[in-house]
Amino acid sequence: TNLVDVSMKAVEICHLYISPGHNFVGHHGREPDAYPMIEVPMIECVAGLGIRDDRYFDFKNNYKGQITFFSLEVFDELCATLGLHDCSPASLRRNVMTRGVDLNELIGE
Repeated sequence: TNLVDVSMKAVEICHLYISPGHNFVGHHGREPDAYPMIEVPMIECVAGLGIRDDRYFDFKNNYKGQITFFSLEVFDELCATLGLHDCSPASLRRNVMTRGVDLNELIGE
């Protein structure tokens, strides 16, 4: 777990994930692949390209999905509401799982 200061708020980075390939993108009419989400201790972000070794790295120049975030508070609430137990945040296929920040406030920043 790492703490990051965003506008005087402590943000907890709880999980970092990458995936070597796409399970759904480009599979129109075919079965999905089974590339796993791999939890890593750190990621290398390259401006305009994304996360090195992730499926979206250099996908398209300045692609808005080159890194994705999801709130663990929202994940926990979804699991509780849907009665899901033993569900991993990796199942969302997002790169950075956070606590302590309203991610919607960061859109466009």
